[in-house]
Amino acid sequence: MMIIIVILLCLALNRFTPMGKWVRNYGWLNRYFEYHQKWLGTTPFGKGILGLLMALLPPVIVVALLQWMMIYFMWNIAAFVFAAAILLYALGVMPTITADPTPAKSSKMSTIEEAARHEGAAVVAPKSTGSLLWQAQTGMFAILFWFVLLGPAGAVLYRFSRLLSEHHYAEDAPQIRDAAVVWISYLDWIPVRLLGLCFVLAGRFESTFKVWWHQITTAPKGNEAYLEACGHAALESGHDTPQRQWALYQRALIILLIVLVVAALAVWAHQDTPMVIISRG
Repeated sequence: MMIIIVILLCLALNRFTPMGKWVRNYGWLNRYFEYHQKWLGTTPFGKGILGLLMALLPPVIVVALLQWMMIYFMWNIAAFVFAAAILLYALGVMPTITADPTPAKSSKMSTIEEAARHEGAAVVAPKSTGSLLWQAQTGMFAILFWFVLLGPAGAVLYRFSRLLSEHHYAEDAPQIRDAAVVWISYLDWIPVRLLGLCFVLAGRFESTFKVWWHQITTAPKGNEAYLEACGHAALESGHDTPQRQWALYQRALIILLIVLVVAALAVWAHQDTPMVIISRG
């Protein structure tokens, strides 16, 4: 139940207060990566997959150890504050919604939708263009997913991986950046399918389910195209505007939160149910 409260608190702070902007400072990554390249750049541990692991593991391990210590010693209040601080720090900036009434259709959406109508058709997945739904997925939904799954360490793992794959921190180590791009696509694979399923429940069920189910095995590199196609199918034809996309995402997020609350209550009720022993004659 604490995870649910932390999520709701951080979403509220991120949405209604400037606190998220105040704490969201990743400037330290420049200095961190400089030291990483200074000491490991000329070794196998400073290149490719090994270099990515050596860059990712230290902050993730530190957060995981602190998380474990607080749980082990039952420092509940400290664990709550720590989890909330990490999640708020990891959450991305809220997507910018413009007043452009033009439907946000794209060729990659129609490609996947057309393929969904013909099972077995190939799917073309162009490079990311940073759509609103994709911003919501990478800046919020995926972070929440990994936070629920692995706690604060999961949120740090995803946010740090995303930063290494998208920003300038790995400019001097293109092999690490390329490895991070592949790695983050695998981290996105399950959250994208889960968010797409929420679109099925929050939008037009039949048409969205066809896209979601027929192309669920799309390769990780096609994550954005797959998500946009699901979002486009969930909205009414000709009404795929940024405002409606954001409303769709909010409905999908509410559905997920309701599921988490019900699951938490079910676990709590099961734990508090007294065991009744019936003795026989």
